[in-house]
Amino acid sequence: MAVLNDPNTAANIVAVGEKSAGSTGAAAVSIRPIPTSIGAYRFGIWLTMATSQAANSRLFELRNSSSNLIIPTRVRGTAFTSGTVTTGYTFEMGLYRLTGFTALDTTNTVTPTSSVLRTSFTAFPGSGAQVRHVTVAGAAAGMTGGTMTKDAQLISSFRYLTGTAAPTAPFYANDHMHDFLDPSPGFTQPLVLAQNEGIEIENITAGSATSNVVSVYLEVGWYEVAAF
Repeated sequence: MAVLNDPNTAANIVAVGEKSAGSTGAAAVSIRPIPTSIGAYRFGIWLTMATSQAANSRLFELRNSSSNLIIPTRVRGTAFTSGTVTTGYTFEMGLYRLTGFTALDTTNTVTPTSSVLRTSFTAFPGSGAQVRHVTVAGAAAGMTGGTMTKDAQLISSFRYLTGTAAPTAPFYANDHMHDFLDPSPGFTQPLVLAQNEGIEIENITAGSATSNVVSVYLEVGWYEVAAF
C-alpha cells in the first residue's frame, strides 16, 4: 500500500487509492499534463474519401521541423458509409511513424487551423509542428510530393466494413471510433517525434472500383516540448 505523509507531522498519513492508513480518507491521484512552455494542440476534420481511393494514399501527416520534441497525445479516427458504394468492401486506415521527413506533401493538401489549448501557448500548430490533411472533398491519390521514409510496420490500424448505402437508421460514429495511439500516454511510453520525424494516416485498402462514398473523421492532438 502506498502512503503519503507530512514529515513534520508523524500522524498525518494518507493512503493513495486505497483505504486510509491514518485518520484521513484515501487520496485520488491524477496524471498531470506533460509540462510544456511551448504548447498543446488538438483539432478535428471531416474528410470524404474519393471514388476509388488509392491504396497507401496519405490522408494526414504531422511533421516535426524543429529541435523541440513532439508527443502525439491523441490520434483517433472513424469512418462510415455516407453515400452509394457499388460493392461493399473492407476499408482500412493505418497510422505509420515517419523518419527522414524533410519535406511535406505539396499536392492535394490542406493546411488546417485551430486553437491552442491554453492562451499563453505558442499559436497553432506550435513552433515545430507542420500539419497537412488531404483535400476535404477527396483526392484519389491522396497527398503527394513529400520526402519521408515510412516504417516497415504500422503502429495501429482501423478496419470498417462499408455498406452499400448511407445508414437509414440512427447511427453513432463513436461505435466505429478507433484510437490509433494509447489514449492515456501518462501510463505508457508515448511516441516521441524528434526533428524530421512524424506520423501519417493513410488509406491502406484500395476503394471500390466505381463508387466509394465514405466519410472519415480524424481527431489529432499533441504536445510540443523542449525536452522529455
